[in-house]
Amino acid sequence: MIKLAVFDVDGTLISKGDRILLPSTLEALQNLKKQGIKLAIASGRPPFAMDKRLIEQIGFDYFICSNGCCVLDDTFTTLSKDVLTKEEVEKLSREFQKTDNALMFQFEDKAYAYHGLKRIEGMLQEFLGRLDYLVDDREHKRRHLKSLPFAAVAKIEDKDMELFETNFPRFNFEAFTRGYYDIYPKGISKATGIKHLCDQLDFTMRDVISFGDDLNDVDMLQKCGISVAMGNAVEEAKKSATYITDKSIDNGIYNALKHFDLLKEE
Repeated sequence: MIKLAVFDVDGTLISKGDRILLPSTLEALQNLKKQGIKLAIASGRPPFAMDKRLIEQIGFDYFICSNGCCVLDDTFTTLSKDVLTKEEVEKLSREFQKTDNALMFQFEDKAYAYHGLKRIEGMLQEFLGRLDYLVDDREHKRRHLKSLPFAAVAKIEDKDMELFETNFPRFNFEAFTRGYYDIYPKGISKATGIKHLCDQLDFTMRDVISFGDDLNDVDMLQKCGISVAMGNAVEEAKKSATYITDKSIDNGIYNALKHFDLLKEE
């Protein structure tokens, strides 16, 4: 019996680029919610970058953010969090300064750029269309002294990737577009975030249906009771899923939930 439905955002709940939220997706998720099925977002996005339409129009119960590094409830109270150490933050900062690559850290309130502000701004504008949560901390680089970040985002030149992977073996460097990477501890994934949530709710992973389209969705697609890859998903995600639905822009979420008989007549 499905008790929790988990959705990636970009390319799944909303289309990439134009960020369209389909009426059929909204209808389907509201149907699940009325049945008492809990709804969660699982995204590479940090908490402050969640799409406001999804929060306001759907009313998610939980948020699994930054690829599983941070799990929050509907009041944005933190339920679990994995963080970088002070030493790791400062070593990353030194290496990015030395190689002139761009680096920002994700905290619960905002993102703080430590190097390469313009490159970070360009990426955020392209992917999220907003810059209001980005703070320029290049001069002082002190935000981590207040509290520690749970992830980082970076622009890394190809010639420097081997250096970073060698010097920081504890971290994943997961590309989300050409030259841009999410940086977070190995062993953390959207699936581990879902497992944290299931443990708190007394659910099992068999009680979960998950939807995704990209490489950072593969682990959760492999480990949830039912998993759905969007028609626009990368091949690795499709191979990891229980079922392949239509593209996100072609009513993929609605059609998959109908396929599994999870939408009830009102």
